[in-house]
Amino acid sequence: MDVLLSFLKGPLLTFAVVILILGLLRQAVLSVWVLVAAARKAGDRSVPVAQLLRSTASWVFPVTRLHRSLPVFSYASFTFHVSVILSALFLREHIELFGHLGLSWPAIPRPYVDGLALLAFVGLVVLLGYRIYVRQSRAVSTFADYLLLVLLIVTVGMGYLAGRSWNVIPYNVTMVFHIGAGATILILVPFTKLAHCALFPLVRFSSELGWHLTREGGADVIKTLRGPEGRKI
Repeated sequence: MDVLLSFLKGPLLTFAVVILILGLLRQAVLSVWVLVAAARKAGDRSVPVAQLLRSTASWVFPVTRLHRSLPVFSYASFTFHVSVILSALFLREHIELFGHLGLSWPAIPRPYVDGLALLAFVGLVVLLGYRIYVRQSRAVSTFADYLLLVLLIVTVGMGYLAGRSWNVIPYNVTMVFHIGAGATILILVPFTKLAHCALFPLVRFSSELGWHLTREGGADVIKTLRGPEGRKI
């Protein structure tokens, strides 16, 4: 078990981080390429940048939107995102993993990180419950959606248990599941919808530019939707 844990903390985690960085970099380059192509084809290039930045920020920090639709789901999702990011980035043990690279940053005191991890776990359980029991959510859910949620629950749950004195599971076993599931998530991020963690602003800009049609764009849309007999706009 010690050998397996050393492998997970060393080669596997390093491999996962490399895949994460290179994969997200590739996705970012492709997104920028699409963004540039959309800008070249746009008939109206007067993009309201300031307004778009405000709109993007309002979705990155959707505090005023949480109660508008599916409030329980929205609050659970927001709580999970904030809690898991803070607890993952500012846990002292996580920061120490990058010590050999000469990297370091302030850590959040352990009791607060534990509280954030617990909030993240509760949020994930609620999100999984929605996927399973709410018909509309279940209808649009795929195997990947369930897999990612289960991996996240295992990662957060085992990470929380690892620091508990009352944990009946051996520490090394807990950490094997925690690191194994966490590394798997890092590898999957660039190839799943989790990539939105880095690409969301670029997607918003591309989407906005997509609506800045060429001069005959409206007629082309009608022709595509209704055929050549579609009325002009």
